[in-house]
Amino acid sequence: MNVPWKVLIVDDEMLIRQGIINYINWEEEGFQIAGEAGNGKEALQLIEQSQPHIIITDIVMPGMDGIEFVKEVKAKYPTIEILVLSSFENFDYVRSTFQNGVADYILKPKLNGEELINTLRKIAPDRANNESKHQPASVEELLKKSIKGYTLMKGETTLASAFPYSQFIIVAVCRTEDKEKVLTYKEIKDQMAKHMESMEMYSIPNYENAIIYIVNFEPNQLTSIKLAVSELGKKYNDSDYESQWIISKPFSSISQLKEIYEENLLRMKNYFFYLQDRKLIMYDDLPEVVEDSKHFDLNQFIDFFKHKQFSVAMQYLTEHVDSLASNYTKDIFEYKSWLENIIFNIIVLLGNMKYDTADIESKKYDYFTNINEAKHASSALFHFYDFLSEVNKIVLKDNEESPTKMQLLLQYIDDYYSEPLSLTTLANHFHFNASYLSSYFSTHHREGFSEYLNQVRIDKAKLILKSGTISIATVSEMVGYSDPSYFCKVFKRIAGMSPSNYRKEASSMN
Repeated sequence: MNVPWKVLIVDDEMLIRQGIINYINWEEEGFQIAGEAGNGKEALQLIEQSQPHIIITDIVMPGMDGIEFVKEVKAKYPTIEILVLSSFENFDYVRSTFQNGVADYILKPKLNGEELINTLRKIAPDRANNESKHQPASVEELLKKSIKGYTLMKGETTLASAFPYSQFIIVAVCRTEDKEKVLTYKEIKDQMAKHMESMEMYSIPNYENAIIYIVNFEPNQLTSIKLAVSELGKKYNDSDYESQWIISKPFSSISQLKEIYEENLLRMKNYFFYLQDRKLIMYDDLPEVVEDSKHFDLNQFIDFFKHKQFSVAMQYLTEHVDSLASNYTKDIFEYKSWLENIIFNIIVLLGNMKYDTADIESKKYDYFTNINEAKHASSALFHFYDFLSEVNKIVLKDNEESPTKMQLLLQYIDDYYSEPLSLTTLANHFHFNASYLSSYFSTHHREGFSEYLNQVRIDKAKLILKSGTISIATVSEMVGYSDPSYFCKVFKRIAGMSPSNYRKEASSMN
């Protein structure tokens, strides 16, 4: 008769502990509750007397948090299996615990009796499930255990024998959001085999929004693998199969699987946040990283704000924001947190300066939520610049600098409309950031920059057409359009008729 696996539950919330205890019939499933603790320190004291086989622990707890607790347990009691609970739906946060041998994890929002017992059965199959007691684990399950970082049992160390070749690589297929249709293992393997003389390939199961494959091959076939994956990405990138592909750097031992997965492949997966237009990220085909050479001084930004130098403050801020978005290696959580911290500081500053912040304060958490849930840097920036646009509206009411700056912008356009004027040239002249200037112009004027410039040019063209017989092509050039056909198209859209008809109508009225 099997001895039940003893389980210790560690969570600072009593209701969570009680919920776990009442989720399932423990004895019937082959388990026994050995005790419960409110934090890591209490749990360490209970381990000696309760001698649990499995510990279910929260990550965030007072005193000794879950990460430190896991380290302590695995150092002193390496045979105890640990199941982590987390409220953070971000594997990058909990994955640090896998480096210390955690068996598995469950997100608290998904925690229920069925999920819990299924996970426990995977951790303790020989005791909790008599039917699978003597069945050897599949190569796929062994790979899953290996990639999660806990030690394989003696009978499982034959994993290496499944791979006859000297080189390995990891290929990941990441589904685009809301795309449920994915390629099957057979479809991918068949496509790969068209380019490969010999290989072994296995999938590593149960990864949310991604399918992970390990490919075993000879060194001279690396180019063929790259070609095969590249063609797969192109062939299956329609509206049904839309996905993004990753190729890790090669490695020479299956024992390196966890390291390559965490330090190479997962890192490249995050690059899609910044490089959203890329469909394939390969370990040796990445753009040059542009590091921001200037440190953003929050105190200096605050000082600009306090002295109502808003355009200078915004220029300083947006230059740094655009620089951050161009560094695709930056931690995503850190990037989003930085944007949210700036929003928080600006709202506090406006309140301290006695501006009316009621409206923007009510939207604060919407901005935080939208930035936090952004799938790409461009989406996060959209919401951030939307916030800055609202800030401009607030300070415009009382700040004399804004209308003066706007008048200077309009005067500059009126003076130089005939030159190849663009938002970038205007931004450079007034020491603005181009992205911010676009938002600034729209906020402080009834129309955007391009619309206003076209209106000025067409108004000037009308005066020229009324006063003489200069050719349409020359008029086009005089008001800043290098392409006469484009000039005619813009003129008709704004004036409601072609330049030649406008001239005829103006002449008939004289």
